[in-house]
Amino acid sequence: MRKTIAIIGLEYVGLPLPVEFGKCRPVIGCDGKPERVAKLRGGGDFIRVVRPHELTASSHLSVTDDTAALLEAYILIGTEC
Repeated sequence: MRKTIAIIGLEYVGLPLPVEFGKCRPVIGCDGKPERVAKLRGGGDFIRVVRPHELTASSHLSVTDDTAALLEAYILIGTEC
């Protein structure tokens, strides 16, 4: 069983990580900006570091602005200070 990873902060560094991990294992991308999360859920990216087809290929990725979802993760990686 693959353990869930959570990436906190979905910007230049934080977004490519969960997109790549999400191609092969469960990963939660968490960001404090609901508008960013909504855009990602719709297949778009505010900062244009990943392409829409990369988001689609990341089938194990879930994005949220709800920090309670982080409790499901075994590994937490923070990308924001």
